[in-house]
Amino acid sequence: MDISTFLRIVSLSSALLPLLVLVCAHVYISLKQQAEDEAEEKLEKAIANASRPVVKVEIQTKGKW
Repeated sequence: MDISTFLRIVSLSSALLPLLVLVCAHVYISLKQQAEDEAEEKLEKAIANASRPVVKVEIQTKGKW
């Protein structure tokens, strides 16, 4: 392997590495945002369910028939 081939490989690697880093960063940010949105949605549903009034009705029928 001569020096020109080595230099081509190094230059190609140095050109592709930042692209790979950008793709990985984009995927990470996308997954993180999706997880945050899902967690926020679940939290909002939990708060909505917790804020509903709970009505408990007890009926006493003993001796009233």
